[in-house]
Amino acid sequence: MRVPHVVLFEDAAAAHLQPLTLTRPVSDLRVGLLTIRERWERALGIGGVATPLRPDLRGLFPAPPRRPGGAVWINARYLPSPELVAAIGKRGFGHLRSGDDLVAAEATAAESAAWLATGEPQPRGRGRRLAGEPVRLMYPWDISRLAADAIRAESSVVGWQPGRGAGCSAAALVDRPERLFMHPTAVIEPGAILVAEEGPVLLDQEARVMAGAMLRGPVAVGRGATVRMGARIYGGTVVGPHCKVGGEVAATVFHSYSNKAHEGYVGNSVFGQWVNLGADTTASNLKMTYGTVKMLDWPTGMEIDTGEQFVGAIMADHCKTGINTMLNTGTVCGVSSIILGAGFPARAIQSFKWVQPWAITDYRLDKALLDMERMMARRSVALTPAYRRMMTAIYELGRGNVHQ
Repeated sequence: MRVPHVVLFEDAAAAHLQPLTLTRPVSDLRVGLLTIRERWERALGIGGVATPLRPDLRGLFPAPPRRPGGAVWINARYLPSPELVAAIGKRGFGHLRSGDDLVAAEATAAESAAWLATGEPQPRGRGRRLAGEPVRLMYPWDISRLAADAIRAESSVVGWQPGRGAGCSAAALVDRPERLFMHPTAVIEPGAILVAEEGPVLLDQEARVMAGAMLRGPVAVGRGATVRMGARIYGGTVVGPHCKVGGEVAATVFHSYSNKAHEGYVGNSVFGQWVNLGADTTASNLKMTYGTVKMLDWPTGMEIDTGEQFVGAIMADHCKTGINTMLNTGTVCGVSSIILGAGFPARAIQSFKWVQPWAITDYRLDKALLDMERMMARRSVALTPAYRRMMTAIYELGRGNVHQ
């Protein structure tokens, strides 16, 4: 299915995906092995899908051309499904709605130019209502909830032959090898155990599963990522590009360049980029009452009942924990927050804060940027002027903090 040009837009409800989207557009959120933008590119058979960007994100992500032509605008919170892709592929649909949401809209060149000025489509007429309920993101915890199904769906689009690849050791144990999809450069070391009874295992370019690691699908390991020795990785887990993950992990999504290299348990959690969890960090994902978990809605400061019994932590980019850190069920951490010491910290931690048992203090912007630069340099990634501007905007304008 091909459409000429696609713009992924953000509606007003996209604000509820903060704090993860303080440092990225919604289209850059990773639900399975692929980001939302990558999923739409694969589904529609096109490249170069872009999104209108907030000023502080410009220069970091693909932006629409200054003089756009006719295009299909798609709500970035919605994930591609066969039904939705088919509806968009039928030209002349006008616009599509689901409930109160605008899901997609066709635009002429003049309309696209006008909509780019506002960042959101404003189609005329009533449009057409979609049957059923398309899959969408409303809150950050939806990412981990949807990850298992996303991985299952991606097994048919990655393009790798199923079965043991050349990089799979003969001494590795692979149950249901027809559900193992390895890039030709991926590696599975001796003694690793992969169980694909409940879903596939996807290993991207130069991904490595080290000796003794145990993976139970559906699991996806991104480009250049490492599952460390002895790790126990349960279904619904995404180890994003260039991440290093060990210990025990279940139903958790790591975006990229994040580390949980040592022991400790995390479940039903979502971690942004450049997150580092110290040894024995554990994130609770189940209340002792076995009730549903309430979490903070970042832009409003209101507590919301997720309706889910299992929800762990949401941590935005550059969050870090010290060794033996314990996180309460339903903890939310803003950008560049540091958590140290014994005991449970607050369940809502603002951006650019040092959280210690005896005090919560500000993380000075100059010091935070220097620490980011050092961390990124270890992976040969430069802290660019555009990245510095984004972090400065979050710090100075207070968008990194929960609603006051």
